[in-house]
Amino acid sequence: MSVAAPVLSAPPALSVLGARWVWPTAETRRAGAALAQSLGLPRTVAEILISRGYTAPEAIQTFLNPRLEHLPDPALLKDMEAAVARMVHALQHHEKIGIFGDYDVDGTCATSILTRYLRALGNEPLRYIPDRLTEGYGPTAPAMHTLAGQGVKLLVTVDTGTNAPAAMAEAAKLGMDVIVTDHHPPSGALPTAVAVLNPHRPDDTSPLQGLCGSGVVFYLLLALNRHLRSTGFFSATRPEPKLTPLLDMVALATVADVMPLTGTNRVLVAKGLQQLGTWQHRGLAALASVAGVKDDVSTYSLGFALGPRLNAAGRIESAQSALNLLLAEDAESAYPFAQQLHQLNAARQEMEKAILHEALRQAETTLAAEPETPVLVLHGQGWHPGVVGIVASRVKDRMNRPTFVLGADANGHLKGSGRSVAGINLGAAVAACASVLVSGGGHAAAAGVTLKAENVAAFQRQMQQHVWGQLAAQGLAGVPLAWALAPVVRVEGLAAVGGLNAELAQSLQQMAPFGPSNAEPVLAVPSTVVTYARPVGATAEHLKLRLQSSTGGPQVEAVAFGAAPTPLGAALAQGGGRPLTVAVTLKMRQFNGKTLTDVHVKDANTNSITI
Repeated sequence: MSVAAPVLSAPPALSVLGARWVWPTAETRRAGAALAQSLGLPRTVAEILISRGYTAPEAIQTFLNPRLEHLPDPALLKDMEAAVARMVHALQHHEKIGIFGDYDVDGTCATSILTRYLRALGNEPLRYIPDRLTEGYGPTAPAMHTLAGQGVKLLVTVDTGTNAPAAMAEAAKLGMDVIVTDHHPPSGALPTAVAVLNPHRPDDTSPLQGLCGSGVVFYLLLALNRHLRSTGFFSATRPEPKLTPLLDMVALATVADVMPLTGTNRVLVAKGLQQLGTWQHRGLAALASVAGVKDDVSTYSLGFALGPRLNAAGRIESAQSALNLLLAEDAESAYPFAQQLHQLNAARQEMEKAILHEALRQAETTLAAEPETPVLVLHGQGWHPGVVGIVASRVKDRMNRPTFVLGADANGHLKGSGRSVAGINLGAAVAACASVLVSGGGHAAAAGVTLKAENVAAFQRQMQQHVWGQLAAQGLAGVPLAWALAPVVRVEGLAAVGGLNAELAQSLQQMAPFGPSNAEPVLAVPSTVVTYARPVGATAEHLKLRLQSSTGGPQVEAVAFGAAPTPLGAALAQGGGRPLTVAVTLKMRQFNGKTLTDVHVKDANTNSITI
């Protein structure tokens, strides 16, 4: 059942892929030219920096040259002093320390980071990661009884615990002290604990809100290491653990958890990628080897090769194999776990493909009947709850609608995940639907819900009402949804076909690592003709291209990933020589010891512009 909305006059035209292109202003271009001259930067880089709010020379130098000394003081995190004091007591008295982690990449990385540090000090912690399907997310009372029964005196939660007050209270009753390290916003009062390290707690005034769970744990170790050093804890027989080797896992967790790559995270990820490139971490080296990405040390390889393989364990089996890989000390022990994770990821991909096919068919049927449906709620029998979030993201990208994908859990309830588009706060909408949910929560871009099967229609109806309400608040209530919910392509520079070269790619690379809040710069290339287009790849879904200016000149090779079955593929392959304005990104890539420049076509526009 849908909620109708009035349709007003048509807004400006969208791109080939149905996106709104946002162009740099004349003021930005002028300011960029002045900045380029004063700091000796390439003009394109200067314009992009201006558009992203970097105007002061000191801030620009800090951004372009991230260093560990730029990290904020760990003492700024609320409760850090109490957390360090309790950790010191446990180490001095050789107490049994337990670690309770989440089953995703962030949780397993955080568990491994803390384990490796404690091992270096001669304390072997007990690790507990719940099973996604049988135990669900977060600490539970039964888990607390298990840990207490194994002699744990100090429990450290990582990437979880803030919203588990009942379990934390149970831990206290059982005689365990708890340090919560987490980054999920509190949904109510803080739990009973010695310390709650969470930059999102209401009384935390630190500048560390962007940290993931692994980042919070790393900050705890920064403070702990500093305290132990100052009190003479380390000696020739008990050397100080080095924290730099842990940064590769911090970077991996930060990227996999889709955290903003600005400020503190930019430093952690930049230095983490440098550490990853040494391949001292034998588990990650083995995983990179089976994934075929050892030459590509970038946020892309973290987010699309290593991260999904680690996540596959917790999604469809147990996270133990991911943790075993992250704790492996040599290649011989790491490789079998890497192979296992690679196979689990392949199985996850097959599950995802089957569910995606059914979900897209449902979505197409819904939108064909009611094109102005503002949110999709899709569900089916046998849809594995471990992959529905990925499917929701795929459908959202294809349909430009906030999307929920649900599968049945062991209790017969529908349980799943939602993914949102820019401008729609999905977590707020889910919170407003509490009356028809068993449970639910999330943030602007993603949310999770559990509901009774008979409440699906009511949930969809209420979600539609709240999405319409959010659009109305933005002045978009009467705008066709194809435009109001369209993705935004932020064009941050202009280039000619002949200028898509290694020199330009190298200048843009100064802004890496790329990710949320620091996206790869998109350049518009006007008056472009496609002189050659051929499907490539195992499923022929990608297009290999040659681009040329409409006035002639050199041709440039490019690729459009996943474009063949989309309107972009048709525009590129069947353009008949008609000039287009194409949106591209440039990537530096290492292959067999050589540095290559790749041109990726992301979208196209039939509008004519001039440089």
